[in-house]
Amino acid sequence: MKKQDRDNCIILGIPEKVQEIKFSLKEKYGIDDFDIKSIFANEVPFGKILEDIEFLPVFSPKRILIVRNCEKLNKDSCEILKEYFEKPLPYICIILSGNSIKDPLADYVNIESEEEIDRNGLFQGIFRTGQGASRQILIRTFREYIRNNPADFATVVNAASIYLRNIIRRQKRIDKGIIDRYTALHQLDFNLKTGRFHSGTELEIFLVYLLSG
Repeated sequence: MKKQDRDNCIILGIPEKVQEIKFSLKEKYGIDDFDIKSIFANEVPFGKILEDIEFLPVFSPKRILIVRNCEKLNKDSCEILKEYFEKPLPYICIILSGNSIKDPLADYVNIESEEEIDRNGLFQGIFRTGQGASRQILIRTFREYIRNNPADFATVVNAASIYLRNIIRRQKRIDKGIIDRYTALHQLDFNLKTGRFHSGTELEIFLVYLLSG
């Protein structure tokens, strides 16, 4: 399964993305509400999750199964789900969501805009800095891109989101600081799109704050 495959995906720390993908799949395949189910991994046995995966759609060409709190799945369960993600069933779309995921499924966490940002060069710069890079290097990378591409705030926001997601993947948990920065980043994106905030110097100052937190 490719990370960009939204039919079967793992979304960590961004609950609004789960809703976005659910509605996208519902519209794409014409899925009836009866064939959409959401369960919590900490409230049902793993065997019940497997049963739901095998359950055929009733009124639609596909079913959507959302498994929340996926951090509660143990490593053995993730090993089994990894086999599914390698060969997904054609009649079901699975979305795992939560704050973290065990190692067997870590490579399947969706990073949506990674390829787009890679073409623009900004993500490459962030990726090359590596895990041990100083925040000064990261800030300089963002500043240079903003100054050379003052109107391209969408790429900058997406790159900042990927930077935060990479922190989550390394830590395999989400602390309050990360949640606060995610909230601030989504508010920034909204303000930019609605003209309440402007790209350029204002965006640069905000990203210095975001990366220094």
